[in-house]
Amino acid sequence: MSDTTSRSLQISPKYTVEFWRGLDLDPENPTQYEWLKAIDVLRDRIEGRFIKPAQTLIDVDKNSKPHTFGFAILALDCLVLETIQGFRQGVTNHHGQSGRLFVGFLSNWQPFLACLGNDMVAAAKADDFYKQGRCALHHSGATDKMTVGISGPMMRFENGQIFVNRTVFHSELEAELKRYLAVLADPNSVDQRKKFLLKMNSVCGI
Repeated sequence: MSDTTSRSLQISPKYTVEFWRGLDLDPENPTQYEWLKAIDVLRDRIEGRFIKPAQTLIDVDKNSKPHTFGFAILALDCLVLETIQGFRQGVTNHHGQSGRLFVGFLSNWQPFLACLGNDMVAAAKADDFYKQGRCALHHSGATDKMTVGISGPMMRFENGQIFVNRTVFHSELEAELKRYLAVLADPNSVDQRKKFLLKMNSVCGI
């Protein structure tokens, strides 16, 4: 692949590798305007490729009976979850890392913790969701221990089963993306900016 081709590659609906390479980003001596442009690249990448497609499925499915898009919506949102955590931790290669990233995200995510009973261990239930949600859906397009619907709390664990309100899950995940972007917009978030830069540079082949 030529350098010209690689520079023109889209890394989001609006931005290319060439645009990213043109930014002046130094976490230790931040130029706020440049960092805001960099953060918008990430916003456009995750919203454009995952958040908006999932929301489109939610909107279309409102008029369907029965509601049949739940697995597709949740599969997209699982990609969002893992992607956010990968940027947070500066993980450039997710091979063999997905389970750790999922458990790390969910175990520290207040909307998820609010769904747990007093006797439930967050890491264990996060691992259950990873295996029954992300892995089952992505590997076989089916799950025997998870029900995806449009009612009830975001998530409920009951008798070995997991019940997910995919609409609430999507909304909470979108809110979490906005919180993460707000952290990156803070010039004092030096460590988070370093990890973000590490991963995005890897995405861009830098």
